[in-house]
Amino acid sequence: MNSKTKAWIVAGCGIVFSLGLIFWQLRVGHAAAINLTTEDMSLIASDQAPQTRTRLASDPSARKDFAKNVRELLAVAEEARSKSIAYRPEVKRQLDLVRAIVISQNYNQSKTGGPGAASEAEIEAFFKEPGQEEFLAQFVKDAQAHNPMMAGQQIPEEQMKDIRQQLGQVLLGARQGAAAGIDRKRGVELQIMLEQARVLASTYAQETLIPNTKATEAEINAYIAKHPELDTKQARTKAEEKRTETKDGKPEEQVHARHILIASGAQNPFGPPKSSKDQARDAVEQEKEKTLIDEIVKRQGSHITIAENFSVTMPPPQQMQEGLPPGAAPAPPPASASPAPKGKAPPGKSERK
Repeated sequence: MNSKTKAWIVAGCGIVFSLGLIFWQLRVGHAAAINLTTEDMSLIASDQAPQTRTRLASDPSARKDFAKNVRELLAVAEEARSKSIAYRPEVKRQLDLVRAIVISQNYNQSKTGGPGAASEAEIEAFFKEPGQEEFLAQFVKDAQAHNPMMAGQQIPEEQMKDIRQQLGQVLLGARQGAAAGIDRKRGVELQIMLEQARVLASTYAQETLIPNTKATEAEINAYIAKHPELDTKQARTKAEEKRTETKDGKPEEQVHARHILIASGAQNPFGPPKSSKDQARDAVEQEKEKTLIDEIVKRQGSHITIAENFSVTMPPPQQMQEGLPPGAAPAPPPASASPAPKGKAPPGKSERK
């Protein structure tokens, strides 16, 4: 499958991993209880990348943070459901497709020595079934809606054939997997829950969280006023004073490296320097984001129970050396699953290589 086809498949799924804004049941009052036991959390952790599993296996505080992040993800997804986001036709299609992908991938993993992928003839027979061609057409429309760059494009015949083949494989695999009872395995149920939660949380984040965490000019200025180390002019003046003190023979004070980075606007050595205003904006928006998520957890968290004292098996040395993932199914949330502030790696994005 070429890169263009992959882009269509991902856009059609509507899983916005790259936004990492990292984040289910009718109204709040009617939401079903979610109880993730120690066994459930061990299953979720076992599906993480080797580096994450190593950290979780060796650090109790990392396991506690991981459980907190899972709770936040599910709480934000519950909030989205309480706003009826899950019942929009386009979102429901995304949720159904995510479920199909998880079941199909797990079914394919279970077929040791069994039949291979569906043939072209089987896929063509599948799309001749009532409603399947319409599903494919809607899939393409959804992909275009999620990626404006695809809107109005005429899909080349060869690429459309690839899309048809890949989607057919997923839908047939999901049908066969459900018939084999794959969807009733607890590990698969958890994957479906968390992947659907990502879809809901990312949609809610884009529509509500991000707009409500935008920092105003007044908030930015107030933050800088409370944190003079962010004021570039003041930082340079202080640095100049220290250079003068040194020249006068006075002992030079130890300066923390963080202050040097802040004064230079180079908080991230891996990107362009940030101005004091940009740094203040990030800090304000991160704090507003944390406050909103905490409020959501308070509203939705009463029926969400997450075990924190779960165990994690250390990955084999070979996996650590080669960076091999523990499985091919979509990974549940990594150790940071809440919506990510600007400039940070997306928490909803899998750590798999």
